[in-house]
Amino acid sequence: MTRSTGIIRDDSNTFGGAGEFDFTTNTGLTNFDYLNGQLVTLDSGVKQLYTGISNGRIVQIVGKSGSGKSTLAAQIAGNIVRRYENGLLYYYDFEKGTDKNRIRMVTGMTEDYFKEHVTILKTDISTEKVLRLLYKLKEFKKQNEAALLVDNENGIKDAEGNVIKVLTPTVVIVDSLSAMMPESNFEDETIQGQMAQTGNAKTNAQFFRKASQVCDSANIILIVVNHITQAVSINPTPVAAEINYLKQGESLPGGTIAKFMTDTLIKITTGSKLEEDKLWGIKGFEAKVEICKSRHAPAGRAINMIYDQVNGFRDDLSMIDYIKSCGGLKGNGMAYYVDGYENFKFKLSNVKDKIEQNPELGAAIKSVATAYLRASIKESDNIIIAQQEAANTAEGETNGEV
Repeated sequence: MTRSTGIIRDDSNTFGGAGEFDFTTNTGLTNFDYLNGQLVTLDSGVKQLYTGISNGRIVQIVGKSGSGKSTLAAQIAGNIVRRYENGLLYYYDFEKGTDKNRIRMVTGMTEDYFKEHVTILKTDISTEKVLRLLYKLKEFKKQNEAALLVDNENGIKDAEGNVIKVLTPTVVIVDSLSAMMPESNFEDETIQGQMAQTGNAKTNAQFFRKASQVCDSANIILIVVNHITQAVSINPTPVAAEINYLKQGESLPGGTIAKFMTDTLIKITTGSKLEEDKLWGIKGFEAKVEICKSRHAPAGRAINMIYDQVNGFRDDLSMIDYIKSCGGLKGNGMAYYVDGYENFKFKLSNVKDKIEQNPELGAAIKSVATAYLRASIKESDNIIIAQQEAANTAEGETNGEV
């Protein structure tokens, strides 16, 4: 029987792109990358690990005011674009709450790098202008595709054994969805109520539908910051959660389609406060980072991360905290060490300084944390069973039993 598969895949102008491969990119925040991880066994028997966020998708970061949403967005974006010569970040600051110095502080960018790779847009911005940028980026990247192709981070190869190329990721941040408005709202001097909100939701629905297609085709990662609001009701029956893993009564502005079209929905919940003279030696707080929705990883998983008011989310301290929660931190408060690296002793209050002075300690911590984090990712039983059945069939053919 002649298959039509090849004909369809080779004629994307008629039928659309096949999308044969999935690719992810790491965010540089190890705890989160593995939290949103996926493990799949290929037909070759190789276990393919996906960590981080999907290429060309919409990511939504939600939480209450002051939970570090904008900081997490900036750090994820900065860590991605800095790995590529042609990496670019566009930051739509609808809330007027972010500046160049803050982004540089939490990402570690030099001033020269920032000038070349980052654009903050604050004035005369609207929903339509964000969409126009996405289309312009798509057009530019398609016109310059040859110069912008890079190896995929997952190391996935084609049938000939060559690492598959993808477009350099571009990151666009919208901060925030609740503050983003269509151009028509700025032309009207009156203050409108519910009708204006309904109009915004309809505009957002069109925006997200179109943006998802554009981002996918040009490897644009759209990070949307959003606020969790509390629904007020006089009804004695609690208001049901809008989506799984939000609490009863918690609501996300922006309309229903914004939630449907989001690939990964990240929720941040603040925990215990941290003071400079205690525990980690920083001022900040512990944060629970939870996956409320993910297209490729189990939703509902959460992990603790350490937030520093000056430097943002600390990858090093977050990894140590996770090692500690897994029982891999040995010793006592005066001299801790990680399993297998007894020569590197530290206190929690000064470990950040010791890591700066001794890169080997940082590498040891990452090695141990990564081992624990990888072990936390579970593979589908269906794939494991299918792989075993295929192996049994192959063995039977070898023995002449088929």
